[in-house]
Amino acid sequence: MICKRLRVGRAGPADSASNTIIRAAHLRAVLRDPQRRRIFVLALVLVASAPLASEASLAAEAFCADPPESRARIAAISDRFEFELADGRQARLAGLDLPDSSHGDPASAAAAQRYAARWLVGREVGLHALSAKPDRWNRLIVELYAAPIGSAGAATGETSVSMALLAAGLARVWPEAEARACASTRLAAEAEARNKRLGLWLDPYYAVVDAADLDKLRERDGQFTLVEGTPSRVGEGRSRYFIDFGLRRGFTIVIPKRRAKVFERAGMTISALAGARVRVRGALDDRFGPRMTILEPEDIERIEACGSAKGVGKTP
Repeated sequence: MICKRLRVGRAGPADSASNTIIRAAHLRAVLRDPQRRRIFVLALVLVASAPLASEASLAAEAFCADPPESRARIAAISDRFEFELADGRQARLAGLDLPDSSHGDPASAAAAQRYAARWLVGREVGLHALSAKPDRWNRLIVELYAAPIGSAGAATGETSVSMALLAAGLARVWPEAEARACASTRLAAEAEARNKRLGLWLDPYYAVVDAADLDKLRERDGQFTLVEGTPSRVGEGRSRYFIDFGLRRGFTIVIPKRRAKVFERAGMTISALAGARVRVRGALDDRFGPRMTILEPEDIERIEACGSAKGVGKTP
């Protein structure tokens, strides 16, 4: 079997401004603490390969996202990656898990946030609302489109901000209904960055956790995590399916039975997951042993023998 990975982005040359940002974020820490040299290398790799100007990224996203229906200027980006617009509104990108300084190495979040700020703050961007209503914190749920760093503006062509961040290794795919239509292209971009160990994928906190590593899974209680392994059995309770990964009180996927038809429509047979290597994503709950509740088939990826993921929700 020959495995082919979707080439989502094309690496391009780094611009001097971005190099300056990364140096500012890390150089002092490196000089004070030699153990943080790894993070400095992470940032340099990020800048050298970030495909912010990639036509391929824009083309991939075009299959799932509508074009922007309005324009807005980015006034600031908060520590929580909230985009403050010049007209006073706030927005966030749908379906992304962005680095948080309270988890992992703070330098990973600092490099990602400063890089995004250098690219977007002060720029006019295309805005496509993915929800008719704001979220509970009154933030617009959007996709943004921006011209590449160093370009004059929209006339040079704009790229999806979400796809650029994923392809540069600055974000992970977060399961969210508003971004579900883009799941396959976003997962492909994330996978390519992870395989190349770009950006946050060099930070151990963001790495995929082996389903057999129970100590690490317990450490991630209540946190968004990617877990990979091979289920040994699929059990059935009154209202839920339990997909067990081996040891007693080991890692378990929980799927409510009321969601079974959603999985069936996506071409995924829950009982067929036993013995198939999978990668799942979601919040870990360690109250009854490490487990993860999965509501959507897009949150389970079947892993081929060569390590790449098959189409979301597919079974042999």
